[in-house]
Amino acid sequence: MFAKGVDFQGKSNFNFRDSVFCRITFFIFLTALPLWTEIFAGNPVQTSSLTLNPIYAVQEDKGILRLISISANSGKSTLLYTGPLEKGIPVFRKNQMILFQTPSELTLLNLLNGQKSILPGSKDAFPGNSGFFRDRPWLVYSRKSGSNTARWETVLFDYEKESELKVLPGNQPFISPDQKNIYLIGNEVKYSEHGEPSLRVPIHKFSIDTQETSTLAWIETESTTERIQVTDVYGINDDYVVVRVSSEKENRYHFLPSTKGELVSLQQSFFPSKKKSDLPKEQFNLSVSHDGKFIAFSERTEGKLGYVVVVDLRNRQRYESSFIGSFPVFRNGFVYFLADPEIVRASKETANKLYNSFTLYELDFRKDKIRTIANLSGKAELLE
Repeated sequence: MFAKGVDFQGKSNFNFRDSVFCRITFFIFLTALPLWTEIFAGNPVQTSSLTLNPIYAVQEDKGILRLISISANSGKSTLLYTGPLEKGIPVFRKNQMILFQTPSELTLLNLLNGQKSILPGSKDAFPGNSGFFRDRPWLVYSRKSGSNTARWETVLFDYEKESELKVLPGNQPFISPDQKNIYLIGNEVKYSEHGEPSLRVPIHKFSIDTQETSTLAWIETESTTERIQVTDVYGINDDYVVVRVSSEKENRYHFLPSTKGELVSLQQSFFPSKKKSDLPKEQFNLSVSHDGKFIAFSERTEGKLGYVVVVDLRNRQRYESSFIGSFPVFRNGFVYFLADPEIVRASKETANKLYNSFTLYELDFRKDKIRTIANLSGKAELLE
């Protein structure tokens, strides 16, 4: 969550807080270059007979930022845009459209014609965990609610008509895989029960079909004994609504045990390790497949290297990979992630360390095997 002091300890194995890709600190507005300028990654993989969808990544090298498309077949990279580091960051991409966050607002760029437009009312805004709808000319973003800097609202925006369709309470929007609902973290409210003051956060769901917003649950974020942050919400389907909680004790995901609008206690573990000896892990970088059947995330023991985990939601089967890595995303029936080739096969009990270089890998999670796609220069992050 951009503007609310999110703890970044679990974001990756390189120093994300100091990384050029920390989306709170650095914002990059990219200057257009001629499209389809080809650059080549090191050690290209052998081309498959099946054409695979490309992977999109943001690179930073020596103060220059590049947005590239990487062929999952050949490892060849296509340079889409480049520009100086200090001017903004691309956060989501849909076909020819790219959503950028600049120091002052959100900007939408069209790759085909180079046109750019500023989203109205997007000062101090951020796009949450989804950005674009897949089959409609819509996107979602959150902004401060009027002059009240403590409250947030989320805008459902039609970028073809350049109009706001709906303004919803809360922030950090996530579009469900079936594209029928938007899930939100509501604004924190003060509450007192039996003279005991506390703070609570609601979890909301907005239905595209009915145009109604419902409150699924309330989570106590501050009591006399503990303070937590609810940093993300993912409504995968009616059975799986997941929140990420950050506190001094944990940085991990939890299931909402109830979606009836009640105050809930987050006790249900989120697909924990099957090893009984394992302590609770940090979990981060959650990615959901387009069909909502699989999720992937990074997991680690506190202070150790993070590895990639995949879960088959239909069968409730957890696949814990043997590989160290960050930023998993789903494409082509596989999971793609970034890792330092020097430590991708290191022990999970290795102390956390910075990545010295970045390589894109393809993970066959059922067989626990990886394929090298491309070596990337500088620092890198994958786009959903």
